[in-house]
Amino acid sequence: MPIVVATGLLSERNRNIAELKTRESSLLDLSQRFNLAMEASNIGIWEVSGDGLQLFLDRRARLLHGVNSPQDVQRLKGLLQHVAIEDRAKAEAHFLKWARLYESCTETYRITLADGEVRHLRSAGARYENIDGSHRMTGIVWDVSADMLMAQTLRDAKANTEVKNAELELALDELSSRERELEELSGKLDLALASYGCGIWEYTPGQGTETWDARMCQLYGIPFTNGIITQESWLNLLLPEDRPIAINASRAYLSGQTKEALVVRVAQADGTIRYVRSVGQLHMGKDGSKKLIGLAFDVTKDTALTVELQKAKTEADAKNSELEIAKSRIEHNALHDPLTLLANRRKLDMELDALSRASGRRKFALLHLDLDRFKQINDTLGHAAGDAMLVHASKILTRNITERDTVARIGGDEFVILAHDQASSKELAQLAARIISEFRQPLDFDGFSCRCGVSIGIAEANGSHVDARRILVNADLALYRAKGMGRNRFEFFTQNLHAEIIDHKRTADELLAAIENHEFSAWYQPQISAGTHKLTGVEALIRWRHPRRGLLAPDQFLKIADDLNVTATLDQLMLETVLKDKMRWAAMGVAVPRVSVNVSSRRLHDEHLIDMLRGLQIAPGEIAFELVESIFLDDSDSAVVANLEQIKELGIDVEIDDFGTGHTSIVSLLRLKPKRLKIDKQLVLPILHSPQERALVRSIIDIARSLGVETVAEGVETFEHASLLEDLGCDLLQGYAFARALPFDDFTLRAQEGWQRSVA
Repeated sequence: MPIVVATGLLSERNRNIAELKTRESSLLDLSQRFNLAMEASNIGIWEVSGDGLQLFLDRRARLLHGVNSPQDVQRLKGLLQHVAIEDRAKAEAHFLKWARLYESCTETYRITLADGEVRHLRSAGARYENIDGSHRMTGIVWDVSADMLMAQTLRDAKANTEVKNAELELALDELSSRERELEELSGKLDLALASYGCGIWEYTPGQGTETWDARMCQLYGIPFTNGIITQESWLNLLLPEDRPIAINASRAYLSGQTKEALVVRVAQADGTIRYVRSVGQLHMGKDGSKKLIGLAFDVTKDTALTVELQKAKTEADAKNSELEIAKSRIEHNALHDPLTLLANRRKLDMELDALSRASGRRKFALLHLDLDRFKQINDTLGHAAGDAMLVHASKILTRNITERDTVARIGGDEFVILAHDQASSKELAQLAARIISEFRQPLDFDGFSCRCGVSIGIAEANGSHVDARRILVNADLALYRAKGMGRNRFEFFTQNLHAEIIDHKRTADELLAAIENHEFSAWYQPQISAGTHKLTGVEALIRWRHPRRGLLAPDQFLKIADDLNVTATLDQLMLETVLKDKMRWAAMGVAVPRVSVNVSSRRLHDEHLIDMLRGLQIAPGEIAFELVESIFLDDSDSAVVANLEQIKELGIDVEIDDFGTGHTSIVSLLRLKPKRLKIDKQLVLPILHSPQERALVRSIIDIARSLGVETVAEGVETFEHASLLEDLGCDLLQGYAFARALPFDDFTLRAQEGWQRSVA
């Protein structure tokens, strides 16, 4: 070959090599820029090809998915094993989206790492055609878990492409191959960034300008010309409030002090606001020069979602706060009395249960309080006055306790004080006395002076394993004793009281059984005419033939019967027994002109009493109802007065028992007009030796005679009593001088023998 030709060919080849090197350098530079941008934003590249199951992940994509070995994710199935089970279906659909040519798609899914951390990844991809006509799905993936810095340190790809002159042919082939690879990589990167609308920017310190690509300009809503943007122009695109933030972020990026993303707001032509997130990485060139390279993308939707979520969270927190307030209010209402705002029975029970469960030694006391005469306030002034009195009572109790103590309203007019760590019984007594004293002060209600006493039962606890509910029962027993002792007082629970209460309870149970078993009977004591010494009537006295204790007189069980509200039942039993015995006497030819039976207060209030009496065969004058003087004095309400008038209309006599020991007035006698007065034996017994009692008895007899009322003297023990009473003008005599109270058979026998003036 001629030398000239050879020289020409060599020169041509050298020019080709030079051009290839230039193109290689350009491609390397472009590859480096893209690689640095991807590193800065921590974006990985993936590719699905072949039958749709072959998978390629670059190193960043593998790290984002928590995969160490490329062999683990050579196929899509391997990658899906790292995806959360709930997200696998949509992730698989995303990587296999081949339906529309060149159309991009995005998807977010979760990855569970080996240490249990859950990472949220967002992937964007698009389909493109290879040179050979085959198709691939290529995209990018990045971490969106905490909106953290998406860029990592850009690495300076160092490549040494020294090619020896002796290997020019081989170098040419290698350069051509690398050129194709770089072109393919550039296309992939550009396609991946375009699929998500990422813009690339560069900033060289000292120049005061930035280089933006077309997508970067599109993000900021400005036309793309040469891509050179001054920092002042960039700042002017931002909302004024965000400009200081952007300046500080630029300084921090240049100093390498931060990797946090910068989010700024850009006003659009249509008046909307776009949120742009930028991440950058400082790159040091070989010559020591500095350059910031980064990515920017639109996060408006994400920001709007964050705002909505924050708003929803704020609303949820507000609703939760409202629910907590409502819950607290409901719990408070469930544990407190709505009228007095004191603790209720449920709250008291909870505190008592807590005391019972507490370990160690416990010392506390319970005061059970019951308002005296509260019913009268309700009945006379109405429930509004009763409510006012309850509120007044709650204030008295509250101001007399310590902060650790509890006051509870457990019933209509019942209260309990739980007093902690009381030093002594003396302090408890002082507390009870102070409360009783304050209750004596009247409450003004609509111009009316309301007074209400209080009875208090006190029980103390001191020890471990205390049954607090048992202590409350003990306080209730002490309250029962206080009310029985006259009310408006306090009593302590003692073991003797416990024994008495148990006996009382046993007697009460036995009394109820006695009514069912017909253990009550009538005993009779004769009433003799003072002038003729003949039988004019008898008083029927109730007796209980107790199977264990023998014969019991009324004073041993009538109070218990009254507590059990069965006195009216006993009155009815006695009346029925008397009517049967009168029929038996009539059949035996024994004349008993009249029988007096006791009638209780409860009986006189019975609205069905008159109807019951009308159903009985009672001849006029053969039955008399004895009323104790206290009943006659206190129960002058309309129901009692009406019943008494109708009783007299039925031919039943009305007698006042135990006259002279109460407070019956002459006016009351005139209004009631009883048939007889029974002079109490406490006045009759001393008349033989006491002129004062004798004069008093004479006055009673004279008053009764002036009113047309007969007199019956009780407690006539001797003939001397009988003679003196006859001289004083008494009409009827009753006492041991003639006979004690006798059962039916004994009384019948004596009646058949005749009543002589001899001591029975």
